[in-house]
Amino acid sequence: GCKCGARGSRYRPLLPGFSPTLSSRDFVAALLAALRLEPATAAKPVADFALGVRRVFFSAGAMATLDELMHGSQADVAAILDRVRAYVARRRWVRATAAVSASLWLQRRIVARRRLAALALRSRALALSLPAARRWA
Repeated sequence: GCKCGARGSRYRPLLPGFSPTLSSRDFVAALLAALRLEPATAAKPVADFALGVRRVFFSAGAMATLDELMHGSQADVAAILDRVRAYVARRRWVRATAAVSASLWLQRRIVARRRLAALALRSRALALSLPAARRWA
């Protein structure tokens, strides 16, 4: 396996103007997705690459394909840069919508728990007042 930092530092100069705030792992994932290499998943364990925490593991021939594509013409590199930017934008959009969905879900849970607690207090108060009401009757 190759270290993500090494891959990122090797290919980042070939894509000028790209966001330096992106981590090496995210940059490598975006680059490999832009090159249309297939990632390995649990459902599809045999693919072009697998991205680990600190390393990226390539299948036979995928590394040569990566080098060949990255050292192509300037138009090819510009097209790859556009696809990397699109991938990063999609990824950020998905993360932002997931964060909004999670916060809305959490807000609904908090409101429901508060309502349930208020209902429990009222039912306890009612249960305590019923025996006293029966004594008066």
